[in-house]
Amino acid sequence: MKTLTTEQKTKPRTRRLRKKLRVGEFQEFGFAISFRFDSQHCNLEQALNQWIEFVESQGWGFAGGGKEGADILSGYLVRFKRGTLNDADRGLAQQWLDGKPGFACIHCGELSDTWHGPWEE
Repeated sequence: MKTLTTEQKTKPRTRRLRKKLRVGEFQEFGFAISFRFDSQHCNLEQALNQWIEFVESQGWGFAGGGKEGADILSGYLVRFKRGTLNDADRGLAQQWLDGKPGFACIHCGELSDTWHGPWEE
């Protein structure tokens, strides 16, 4: 999808077009997240499987991953179906990571526009 400038996002459009472009009242939000897992208790694949199981149980999608031999996973969380994440969802993800033995949340970013950015690098 084409990235829209601020001017293009605020341009007057019909409701149908705003929905198609996911701007205005149809804007969707997600957030960047990174966390550490205990490599003594599980490998990268096991940690990723546990995380993805939690993410999918919430109806979210996760784009990201980690490097083999490293103990950090990072990526971007969004709602899997049409919709937006909110601060409560950020708190839930952070709470799950901090409450799960062997996992610790390093960074839980601010909400950002899922379709048009800006995204954290």
